[in-house]
Parts: sequence; structure tokens; C-alpha cells
Amino acid sequence: MAVASLVSMAGPAQAATPHTAHHAAKPAFQGGNCDYYVSCTSLSNGTLYVSVFDAGSRPSEIQDQYVKTGGGTITARFEYNDGSSIHYDNGAFSQGSGQTKTFEWKNQYPASCAPIVGILSVSGQGTFQTPPVDDC
Repeated sequence: MAVASLVSMAGPAQAATPHTAHHAAKPAFQGGNCDYYVSCTSLSNGTLYVSVFDAGSRPSEIQDQYVKTGGGTITARFEYNDGSSIHYDNGAFSQGSGQTKTFEWKNQYPASCAPIVGILSVSGQGTFQTPPVDDC
């Protein structure tokens, strides 16, 4: 899986496995554009991923990950949109170049075929999102 390598998060968010810029790629894999049930978008200073684990079963796990490859330190939050509501992480985190941050929502019950969109909200810069992942 494209998100197999994980680094623990600092701060209140837990470790696990954009309006401003939106990558509208067609899915190349079942459910996502980067891998099976993984969608991603390239940003100017890194790559944002959303993954759906146990897609098609309930409960599922939803994971956001940002791999930051350049630029200065940011303060950000992870979110995801399941088509009916937005779900938030546990609070803002700081991230510098060369760091990977991840947040996972466990025991999620998105509606069948719900489009799951990963969101990175960066203070002072805006909101960035992935193309949707769905299990249909």
C-alpha cells in the first residue's frame, strides 16, 4: 500500500499505519487514484493521502497522511468528509519539511458508497483535499 511507511505524530493527534488545490484524477485503482482505497494529491510542498481500511465492511478506518517534502513549518489539522459530515482530528499539529504526519479515525461507519475525501487545513494557507475514495 502507498501509505505503508508511517511516522508517529507529535502533539495531540494519534499515530497510525483542498479547496486551494484539488487534484481531479480519475481513479486508476479500485476506490482511489493512488492505490487500492487510497487517494492522493500532490501539493507544492508534499503529498496528501486519504486511505480507507476495511473498505466495504463496517466499521472502517479512515486515515489522513501528509508527507511534507519542502517549505517552512506549518500548523495544520486533518479532517475527512464522508459526503454527509466533516470529521475532525484531535487538534492542530506542527509539521516541518521532511516530516510525515498521520491521523486515523477508528470504528467509522460511513454510508455505503460514501465518497471519502481527505482534508488538510493549514493555518494561514487554506484547505487542501484529495480526490474521493469510495468502495463502489
